[in-house]
Amino acid sequence: MTRCRPARSGLQLAVLLLVAVGLPDLLTRAARADNWSYQRLVDAFEQRGFSVLGSHPRCAERGLYGLYLRVSRRIVVCPRGNLNDTLLHEGWHAVQSRCLRGRPYLGEEELRRGLSRRDQRDLARFYGEGRWQREAEARVMARRDPAAYLRLVDELCAPPPAAPPAAAPPAAAPSGAVPQGQGLKRTGS
Repeated sequence: MTRCRPARSGLQLAVLLLVAVGLPDLLTRAARADNWSYQRLVDAFEQRGFSVLGSHPRCAERGLYGLYLRVSRRIVVCPRGNLNDTLLHEGWHAVQSRCLRGRPYLGEEELRRGLSRRDQRDLARFYGEGRWQREAEARVMARRDPAAYLRLVDELCAPPPAAPPAAAPPAAAPSGAVPQGQGLKRTGS
């Protein structure tokens, strides 16, 4: 016998929709940088050879949250805003410079999918075409799970594999010995 289920109320449907759509977002947010202490992120960058500073004269500039100093290879996180997001953003600029050597990691389509409309508007307004890609990529990467982000840093910044050792030249044959595979030529008298 088949039983008819009563129609679901609007509230029940809303809850089901929230669970179906909102749960993955909640899980993603749970893995975000907000769950890592700032010091844990600083330690992770320093273990990978980056220096992280908490102040710099340029931090006095209005609206500046951080910067990457290429010459000295230092990441500066100014004491304002979300420090974790700023460290991951500026840290990605370090990866772009030191490890990717200016090559983009993400394609334009992936960047546009990863940016909010506000980010896209801000990037278009504040950054020229030449810097848009780098800034957009740093914003998108800063939103990734820190563990996955750091694994990617390790992968991209790993030193190239060492060349295999060169084969040793054949040892010289002792005097009077005949090289293998060659007969001894005799001259008669």
